[in-house]
Amino acid sequence: MRRSEFDTILVGFVIGACFPILAFIVIQQVFELMASAGLIAENEGLTSFRRERTTYLFSIVACIIPVQILSRRRWDQALRGIMLPIFIYIGAWLYKYGSYLLSHF
Repeated sequence: MRRSEFDTILVGFVIGACFPILAFIVIQQVFELMASAGLIAENEGLTSFRRERTTYLFSIVACIIPVQILSRRRWDQALRGIMLPIFIYIGAWLYKYGSYLLSHF
């Protein structure tokens, strides 16, 4: 089986770094659209903190989509590259929100 020219760690790193940002933008726009339609409450107070935390978490979890696509294509090097930015995002999320969650657990 011939390996694709895009099956590199760098391509995986770029996908892993960009996809959560794009997912965050889409999720944020959906929240704003639902708030303007009156389907959910406006972003204020403690709800703002929870919504921010959840939006960031959904953005990180959205990386499952490109991971599945790369896995199905058997792009192992790109999968290795995508993991580093995902772990950096997870570490940043835990650093920012982990102490709050652990103190209220």
